[in-house]
This record gives sequence, structure tokens and C-alpha cells, in this order.
Amino acid sequence: MAAKKSFKPGQTASGILDSKGGDKLKQMQANSNYNFKFIPKDKITPNEKNKNYSQDNIEALSESIVVNGLRHNLSVIHDAEKDTYRIVSGERRFHAINLLDEKTYKELFPAGVPCKVERSSISEIDEEIMLISANHDIRETTTEEKRWEIRRLKELYEAKKLSGEITNISKEIAKQLNISQRQAIKYVNAEKLIPELSDLLNQNGISLEDANKFSRLDEWAQLKIVEMLNEKGSINTEELESIKKISQEKELENQHNRQELERTLQMLKERDKNIESLERRIQSLTNTDTEIPRNDLEDELKYVTDAKEKAERDKQKLENQIEKMKQQQKERELRNTSISDIELKRISLIAKTEQTLQMFETNFSILKNNKSLIKSDEDLKTRLEILKNRLSDLYIEINS
Repeated sequence: MAAKKSFKPGQTASGILDSKGGDKLKQMQANSNYNFKFIPKDKITPNEKNKNYSQDNIEALSESIVVNGLRHNLSVIHDAEKDTYRIVSGERRFHAINLLDEKTYKELFPAGVPCKVERSSISEIDEEIMLISANHDIRETTTEEKRWEIRRLKELYEAKKLSGEITNISKEIAKQLNISQRQAIKYVNAEKLIPELSDLLNQNGISLEDANKFSRLDEWAQLKIVEMLNEKGSINTEELESIKKISQEKELENQHNRQELERTLQMLKERDKNIESLERRIQSLTNTDTEIPRNDLEDELKYVTDAKEKAERDKQKLENQIEKMKQQQKERELRNTSISDIELKRISLIAKTEQTLQMFETNFSILKNNKSLIKSDEDLKTRLEILKNRLSDLYIEINS
């Protein structure tokens, strides 16, 4: 099968432009915002930063180029010192071209590989931003790859923000990847997910919308979500709200425990200072000549010694208390690493209770404000019976 030649800028089907067409093309190139060139493949060099993108199916792409031609130009930057062209976008295409035998290469690219030559004066940061943007435009990226792009762009734009070049990072990310700013923010927030939920997002096991909600919760709450997803395969709005409330309760408890520990540690420091002061006083009374009567001196020495012994006993009690508090904290953390059946039931019951209370509020509001809807005593009894049955079912479940 004869190889199909691709149509490239600067080349007609026959490979030759007439003077009129050539002038028109030159004008088009003059009006363009970049310099277009045909560059021999041995003048083109790979870009180390492109290693973050997969380079698979090169053989298939090479065969496609033989049959269909090169559908997209490469994007390169000229290295004047080495007189070479570093790839910005088109790493896979470049490797596919290199797989061609010399005869096929010369037939398809007699003037060289068509390339868009970017400005060589741009900074390394801008070059990498351009590289990510160009690869995103030309590739079908997975969720994991898109997350890497956003994560890396955030790092690059943080550097530009520090230098005063930009003000809004999420806006710049959105512009480079052709997504909404809101979507960019959700991807950035997803970096707060624990590894288990992060993997689920990469595998499309949870949506970006859910990931954004989960990312706002603490580690304990996210672990509970993972376990509920493993247990049930899904989590509804009421269960999520219940987990959030329990998490907030636990955070208040943890905050109280931290404050209690800090107070105890402060008391321990005060005891240490007190003991040091008493020791100095004992040494002063023992080693220094004084006019104080001997009996009074002995009484004061005994008083100070007793006070020191009491302070040391208090210190020991505080140290034991601190050790106990730390042990209790470790035990709480161990209990929180997995969700028990009891706690799972508790979360589910809280969700159902809230749902029931919401239904009560809605129905009582209807009964109170829309009396005309109640056509008869029988109608009223029916509505009340529904509410009664719902409450009864919930009561039975709680006590089962």
C-alpha cells in the first residue's frame, strides 16, 4: 500500500508552491504569532519534563503517521547555544517519527519535521506551563494525569504569584487547561484527600464533586467515608452530614483534651520551678551562716524540706497523669482507625433520625399553615398515622 503524504504548511499535494501561493503563505506566516519551521529530526531533542506523560503506543502512532500523515505539528524552543530545538509538545510524535526508516522519513518529511517554534526567551517556569498546556490540549488525559497537571501548575503559579506576576492561581490554571475556575478549585481541594479516597478519585470510583465535599473533612471523617464506601458501595447525603457532625464532636473533644494536656504540662513546669526554688532555699539555710536562732532555723529547714517533698509528690502525680492522658489519646486514635458496626449503625440512625425530624417539620408546617388541605378528620388521622408509624419504626430500629 502506497504511503499517503500529509499536507503540511508550506507544501502542496505535489510538494511545490507556486509564487502566488508562496507569497500568500509567507504573509500568513508573517501575521502569525509564532515562527513556523521545517526542522531536521536530528536537530530536535526530547524534553526531560515530558517524562511525566505516558509514551505508550509509539509503534501504532508511527504506522498512523505513515498512513495519515502528521496531524499535529510539534512545538519546540530553539536552544541557540547548541543550535537544537527542545520539544515542548509532541514527544510521542517525535519518537514515532524516529521509528520510520530513512526512506519513509525522507518521503514524508523532505524539508524536515513541521514545528511551531516558541519564543526562546521565556523563563523555565513559563516553558513548563506551556508544556503542560500544550500536552493537555493534544492528549486525552486521565483523571490522575489531569490532577498531576493541576498540582504542578499550582506549584508553578505559586512561584509567579510570589514574584507579583499573577494574583489568582485558580484562574490561571483554568485558563491553561480550558476548564472552569470552579472546577480548577475542586481539583486543588482534592489534594487534601487521604490516599484511599485519592486513589478512588483517580480510578473514577468517586466523582470530583464528591471528592470536593470529602476533602473538607478531617482524616477521621474521610476514613469513615472510605469504610462506608467499602461496606455499602455508596454514601448518601444524610450519612455524610452525620459523619461531619460526629467529626465535629470528636474535634471538640480532642480540642478539650489538648487544652487539658497543655494545662497539666504548664502545671508540671510550675512544679519544677517551685522545686528548684525550694532546693536553693535548703542549700542557703544549710550552707550559709545566719543569725537566725538554731531552733527557728531547724523549723524553717523542716518546713522547706516538707514543702519540697510535697512538690515532688505533686510532680510525680502530674507526670503520671500526663502519661495516662497520652495513653488514652493513643487508644482513641487506635479506635478511630476502623469503624465499628456499632458506630456504623449510629451514623445510619443519626441520618434516619434527621430525615424523620425533617419530615415531621415539613408535615407539621403543612398542617399548621395549610389547614385547607385537610378535608376531613379522616384525612388528618391519616397524616398523623404516617408520622406515628415513621417514628415507631425508628424507635424499634434504635432498640433492636
